[in-house]
Amino acid sequence: MSSALTEEQKKKIEENRQKALARRAEKQAQRHQSRGPGPPGPAAPTAPPQRNGRPAHGGQAPDGSRTRTSGVVPPLGPADQPTAGLRPGEDRPDRRTPGTTAPPPFPAAGREPPTSSPSAPPANPPGRPEREPGYRPPAPGPEAFREEAAGRPCARPGPRDPGAPSRGTGTHGKCTRRAGNRFQVEVGYDAKLLAVFKSLPSRIYDPTTQLWNFSLADYGDLMKAVRSLPGVSLQPLAGPDTASVGAGEPRAAAPPEPGGPPSARIQGRCVLLSRSRFEVDVGYSAELVGLFQQMGSKNYDGKTRKWNFLLEEYSKLIQAARGLPGVRLEPLPRPVLQAFAAQLDKTSPQPAEVPEADLSGVDPQLVGSLMPFQRDGVNFAVAKEGRLLLADDMGLGKTVQAICIAAYYREEWPLLVVTPSSVRFAWEQAFRRWLPSLSPGSTNVLVTGKDRLAGGLVNIVSFDLLGKVDKPPGTAFRVVIVDESHFLKNLKTVRCQTALPLLKAARRVILLSGTPAMSRPAELYTQIVAVRPDAFPQFHSFALRYCDAKKQRWGWDYSGSSHLGELKILLEETVLLRRLKAQVLAQLPAKQRTMVVMGPAGMSPKARAVLEAAAGDVAALTRNKRQQKEALLIFFSRTAEAKLQSVVEYILDLLESGREKFLVYAHHRLVLDGICAALDRKDIGHIRIDGSTSSADRQALCQAFQRSTRPTVAVLSITAANMGLTLSSADLVVFAELFWNPGVLIQAEDRVHRIGQTRSVSIHYLVSRNTADDYLWPLIQEKIKVLGQAGLSHSNFSETTETTGFFYKDPKQKTIYDLFQTSFAEDEDPSEEALLLEAAGASEAPETSGAAGNDFPAPGGPPEGTPLSASPNKRRRMEDFFAQS
Repeated sequence: MSSALTEEQKKKIEENRQKALARRAEKQAQRHQSRGPGPPGPAAPTAPPQRNGRPAHGGQAPDGSRTRTSGVVPPLGPADQPTAGLRPGEDRPDRRTPGTTAPPPFPAAGREPPTSSPSAPPANPPGRPEREPGYRPPAPGPEAFREEAAGRPCARPGPRDPGAPSRGTGTHGKCTRRAGNRFQVEVGYDAKLLAVFKSLPSRIYDPTTQLWNFSLADYGDLMKAVRSLPGVSLQPLAGPDTASVGAGEPRAAAPPEPGGPPSARIQGRCVLLSRSRFEVDVGYSAELVGLFQQMGSKNYDGKTRKWNFLLEEYSKLIQAARGLPGVRLEPLPRPVLQAFAAQLDKTSPQPAEVPEADLSGVDPQLVGSLMPFQRDGVNFAVAKEGRLLLADDMGLGKTVQAICIAAYYREEWPLLVVTPSSVRFAWEQAFRRWLPSLSPGSTNVLVTGKDRLAGGLVNIVSFDLLGKVDKPPGTAFRVVIVDESHFLKNLKTVRCQTALPLLKAARRVILLSGTPAMSRPAELYTQIVAVRPDAFPQFHSFALRYCDAKKQRWGWDYSGSSHLGELKILLEETVLLRRLKAQVLAQLPAKQRTMVVMGPAGMSPKARAVLEAAAGDVAALTRNKRQQKEALLIFFSRTAEAKLQSVVEYILDLLESGREKFLVYAHHRLVLDGICAALDRKDIGHIRIDGSTSSADRQALCQAFQRSTRPTVAVLSITAANMGLTLSSADLVVFAELFWNPGVLIQAEDRVHRIGQTRSVSIHYLVSRNTADDYLWPLIQEKIKVLGQAGLSHSNFSETTETTGFFYKDPKQKTIYDLFQTSFAEDEDPSEEALLLEAAGASEAPETSGAAGNDFPAPGGPPEGTPLSASPNKRRRMEDFFAQS
């Protein structure tokens, strides 16, 4: 077998060698670039080793050109061809402005650099910026070695296009456009340029491309800063002038740039003081005081020691400040100037009147139920084209306003409602009540991640499920309601990252929250950009202005607050509508009852089966009255166990929504224990009053609740804490369970609705479907109606919601309702009812395994598993009661 190489193998070896040489030359050039340009002088006395007349690595090529490159060098254009008449090893004459001397070119090997002569061609053409001292013409970079290695002659640098940036030693790059009103900078590493990049608020570093990109709003500042860096040049953006980028967005007349350099001796900023005036927060300067006194609307506040002016003089003041040496004034943020563009021309102290919206296309029942301030809220939303943050105080009817706003844009449905899990079915019930024109099957409530999001005309989904279900392609939802929108306060959470794209793509966005920001302005940012994505494209610029952002050792701290007055005025002018109860108290009723429908999601299959079995026992007509009543109590107890998880979730959602003080009523010990345990886990302060609480302890607990200034929940027994207590420091009552005697419920409500209560009281009844609540709630309504006809009650539960006839639809359900009505009549012996309640409480004794609420009295006998704490007399009374036939 012959060992000689074939021609093909020799050719392949030669190609690999040439590629290796090119790679080595490129690395050498990059190494020279990182070291930076050296001082001009003669070439080194010893030349590097050569192969085939070519340098093995950096140094000089045979024609005398250097192999080092610097920065990002654009490819040579037609104007960059070699200049005619130049001999090999001779640099082209440098063109400079008339009257300047050209710097020496790179010397050829073994020759001294030529000196300039009077006969040299003129320098830069007129209008071309003068090059920095020590400029040298560019030398071929790594591409030159690739050309030479491939056997092609290396092109010598020739005359450049006068519009191209200088490409001498230093750092050179270019700006290119990106999507979303942004641009990126393609340039090599430079420490000074990197510092400029990090000073821009909209900066983003892309690790994939290893390039920095910025908002077009920072383009002018970047180019201005780069012009002050020696040896650094950036080719500007191609295409139309950058000032016209984003012309389709609303934009106020651009004010003059702030005067003075960043290192000015006197630095200050302009701050919006009201919707008609702004103030200048700056240190003392005689020149500035003289300027201020020339303004016609000048006003000096002796308390704050600051000058303020009308907005119509803003541009004049900023323009004049530019001419003051050593003074720099930071202008008002661009969103403020956009929102008050009309004020910059002519100041108007009062906001423009909001026109009356035409609601003729909305269901008359809904429009007629709106209070005057709620109608104003709908008008405001329509004036803002359906994009707003409705931040009314709790109990002012944000839900009904949101439904009316969405109904105004009904032609743009399907509608998406994103809400906490505990109130999904309450929203479904609200749509059924307020929009009777909706067909029964048009509302789609998502329960699991497998449900289809766009399955109905109205689609209701929880925050957590939104990230799990498949989203329809494109912009399927043009109208979106987000209840408790402060759940989106953290941009890093999955719920926020999932919801924001849907909100930005929708045409109408209705955010609802009684507490948009729980503790700091940073929590408002995501809600602002959801409604107005163009307001603050970058969080950092928002945080610098309103979060008192500070650079710490380990990064930026955005937990502070600054210029909150300006932020409030800006939000109220653009997206925010907030009314407090005290402002509209005259329009509110003393009590506002709300039925909150709890969904079946919190009920386990086992609990559901037990409930169905208990309901079947109640419907069986083979028992006597005593046994039927006992079966009803078991059904009632099973309901408590089944709805506990949903009740706890609803209470925790209230706390997360900013409710600091409220009452929670329940009857069964299982529910009271479960609520207290959940509050303990969350470290929420609470008191508990039940049948075991002594009279002295009750008064002490009530006083502690009244005086408490931190979030506190009063967990109360319906039958043991419905009278004799004053808890008027709260204005919200939540009934976790229902009770068949409406008089007991009204007495419990009045623990907060007492003398000294200055607010409207909100009362929430939590009603769970497919439980005993289906029968107890209509029963309560019916009994209250009868008492009202007799003049014995002024309460009207029927006005809260239309539920009679909705829950029970088959004969068996109607039978259960009739049994509830007849078994717990108003003329029932109070002693018998008390014994029944004791029996129901005793039925919740834990099993030996520790589970609560699983032992119930067998029909016809005393309840098994009676608690050991029950007294012998009480046990004997219950045994005698159940022994009766």
